[in-house]
Amino acid sequence: MPTQPQDRSVSASFAKGLAILEAFDADTPAMTLAELARRTAQDRATARRGAMTLVQAGYLRQNGRLLELTPKVLVPAGAFLQGNRFGRLVQPVLNHHAKQLGAEITLATLDGHSVLLLAQSTTSDAPISYGFTAGSRLPVLHTSLGRMLLATLPQNARSELIQRIPLTLHTPQSLPDPQQISDQVTHAAETGLCLSDGEFEAGITGIAVPVTGSDAFPLVVGSSTASLGLSRERIDQIAAHLSLAAAGLQQAGIARTT
Repeated sequence: MPTQPQDRSVSASFAKGLAILEAFDADTPAMTLAELARRTAQDRATARRGAMTLVQAGYLRQNGRLLELTPKVLVPAGAFLQGNRFGRLVQPVLNHHAKQLGAEITLATLDGHSVLLLAQSTTSDAPISYGFTAGSRLPVLHTSLGRMLLATLPQNARSELIQRIPLTLHTPQSLPDPQQISDQVTHAAETGLCLSDGEFEAGITGIAVPVTGSDAFPLVVGSSTASLGLSRERIDQIAAHLSLAAAGLQQAGIARTT
C-alpha cells in the first residue's frame, strides 16, 4: 500500500527525540539504549542519535549503560506553568478548597490515552496521598478523572477514544467491558459528576467534576477517599467542594489561560 506523504512542515527527527523524552516514567526512570529503542519503536541507531543529542543538550545524562532524565526537562514545563500563572491562579484555589475539604484536590487534562496531572493541592494532612505531581500520568478508562475528561468531549470523540484506548484491568473491580465504561462516561456527562470505586486502586474511590467542556482546553478536578465506610453524604460533600474549586478556577480565568 502507498505510504502517506510526509508533511514537510514536520521534523521527523525532532518528533523521535520527543518520543525518547516521553519514554521515561515513574516505573522506568532509567533505561539502556536497547530498552529505549524498544520502547520508542525506533531502530538502535536512530535511538542512539536522538539520545546522544539530548545528552549533549543537557536533557539526558549517561550513568554507565543507563540513560536518565535531568532536571533540565522541567524548564519547558516550568515555562508553561509560569506562563499560565499556575502559581498565582491555580495553586491558591486548590489549596483553599482542599483545606476546606480535608483531602487533596487534583487538576488534570487529557493527553492522548492518558490523564495528565497539571497541579495538586499541597495540604499536608490529607488522609490519602499517592505522591503524584504535575506531569504524572494516570489511566483514562478506570479513573474518575479520566472518565470525567472523556465526558467533556463530544459523543463521537469519546466513543472513538474508549474503543481505541487499550483496556488494562488494574484491580478486580476494573470494568472489563468498553460498553460499561461508555455508559459510566455518558452518566458523568449528564450529571457533571463521576465516581470510580476501586477500579484503579483497590479500596479507593475517585470523584471528579468538570472545569471546562469540549469547547475549551479540557480540564477536570478530582479527589480520592477510602471506599470503606464512604457515605452518600460524604460523596455529596466532596462533590460540592470540587464544584466550588472548579468555579474558583473558572473565575480565576484558568480556562482562558490554557
